[in-house]
Amino acid sequence: PEVDDISTGGQKYLPMKDGSYLAQGYAPTKHRVKMTVKTGAAPVSAIRLELLNDANLPLNGPGRSFKGTGALSEFEVEAAPANAPDKKTKLKISKATADITQPEKVLEGNFDDKSKKRRVTGPVEFAIDGKNETAWGFDAGAGLRNQPRKAVFTLETPIKNEGGTVLTFYLRQDHGGWNSDDNQSNNLGRVRLSITSATDAAADPLPPSVRRILATPREQRSPAQRETVFSYWRTIVPEWQEANNQIAELWRQHPEGSAQLVLEAREEGRATHVLARGDFLKPGKAVRPGVPAFLHQLPEGAPPNRLTFAKWLVDRNSPTTARALVNRTWQSYFGTGLVGTPEDFGKQSEAPSHPELLDWLAVELMDKGWSMKKLHRTIVTSATYRQSSKVTPELYARDPYNRLLARGPRFRVEAEIVRDIALAASGLLNPKVGGPSVFTPAPEFLFQPPVSYGPKIWDEAKNEERYRRAIYTFRYRSVPYPMLQMFDAPNGDVSCVRRARSNTPLQALTTLNEPLFLESARALALRTLKEGGLTDAARLTYAFRRTLSRRPTPAESDELLKLLNNQRGRFADGELNPWNLATNDPDKPMPLPKGATMDQLAAWTSVSRVLLNLDETITKE
Repeated sequence: PEVDDISTGGQKYLPMKDGSYLAQGYAPTKHRVKMTVKTGAAPVSAIRLELLNDANLPLNGPGRSFKGTGALSEFEVEAAPANAPDKKTKLKISKATADITQPEKVLEGNFDDKSKKRRVTGPVEFAIDGKNETAWGFDAGAGLRNQPRKAVFTLETPIKNEGGTVLTFYLRQDHGGWNSDDNQSNNLGRVRLSITSATDAAADPLPPSVRRILATPREQRSPAQRETVFSYWRTIVPEWQEANNQIAELWRQHPEGSAQLVLEAREEGRATHVLARGDFLKPGKAVRPGVPAFLHQLPEGAPPNRLTFAKWLVDRNSPTTARALVNRTWQSYFGTGLVGTPEDFGKQSEAPSHPELLDWLAVELMDKGWSMKKLHRTIVTSATYRQSSKVTPELYARDPYNRLLARGPRFRVEAEIVRDIALAASGLLNPKVGGPSVFTPAPEFLFQPPVSYGPKIWDEAKNEERYRRAIYTFRYRSVPYPMLQMFDAPNGDVSCVRRARSNTPLQALTTLNEPLFLESARALALRTLKEGGLTDAARLTYAFRRTLSRRPTPAESDELLKLLNNQRGRFADGELNPWNLATNDPDKPMPLPKGATMDQLAAWTSVSRVLLNLDETITKE
């Protein structure tokens, strides 16, 4: 039926030609959609709700969540005679069927409404159970979730009025987060309602695409159609269960992203003009896409589009591309590029320190198929890279910044590697490659107003995911991650091709007290007690080799053994509580090696903090 009236809690709905409605604009995380229709004299026994895909929804929908899914908390129906629309009666729904039966699962952290209630999604029966903590979910998992879905709600008693009936449908959607933003919306995206008089109505288990293909004779189906039918068939037969589980596991390993329309080609290009003094109200002569005149031109006859420009960039007549790429790669190994201004290769750039080397590497890169692997191998196996970083006073006075490459590189590593070094030395580093970003420890106040522009979700990882490499740390552009920011990581507002390297007291405090560094120190201490040997000297050597890849000097050993004995005595005398330093949870027993005590673990944790706090530990040389 045609919807006569629709009202929502602020969310707008656009009527579509097929009778569906597309949710747009503001997305309240908790709201109820009210749809009113007028029917004829025929009885109504069931209602079908269709959830449809649309290119304007995240990942094509059919929901508005960041994964293109959604949740229907409750589906309710009221009826009234057409001649007395105010005399509404709530209809009892006796049965609900759907083309997907999602297992019950707790909502993800993004949808936390801070109510402390256990809110779940699951089978379609959850939409008619009268409980606001449950909802019909239609997430079939990675690779399968963004498909149209349908549910049929059967009335206990068919409704019929001779003069027609006014039906009011309520689609309650209360399974979003506590703050109305794109990350916390869990609403339906595009919906369509239908009614029937059939007494045996049920949701068609077949996807619409498969149903349409099956209506075509087998011999007339295309290879793509046959593949679509097979892909569905294998999911419903027990013989394929093991293979389906393997496929699902591979999908779970596949990184999930969000879709955003950033470019749509026009059928006709837009006219572009030179603006007089930059004033858009004073357009000058029209210009076409092109490249700077002092460089070689685009191929004659080629369309002036992005693909042509991309090919032009990697053409052998464009050596600047290869030079810039080689220079940035060199910079990552030596701290400074052959051209010290990687952001500027123009007239105001710094002259190359070794122009012939830069050109040779650029040609090598192009000759070897733009293989970055071969470029990396060439650099790291060179005598220049493998030479010692030790420097004499005379050489340092002549070349303090190593622009002559007379010694090996020595510089503090980037912010991400600073943390990775601590995790690797302690044995905590999770080497997993790929997958979604992780929420590592961070102060909670950073993600709440007024520090943050609007509240943000930061569901801190509690398992081994928190120990993944720092490049997997989730980063809000408006809330830079504190530890990375402390070591000069850019905040993402603008492109950055060269990081500054500052030296501040806060950096030392970070490597001393930041939660993951403290956890790394504890893990290193425990590992030292387990694997380092039986004497303090042997254990100290072990800890040194894990953090600095060398043995301690006699002076270093004396100083650190004094610290160890001093801390051990303070813990033994009760001056300090070893549990406060050596463990996160005083009630959780530590897996100490045989013969070790908490006093020893705490003392070695103090020594480990010193080792992880050394400048040498985070310096590449």
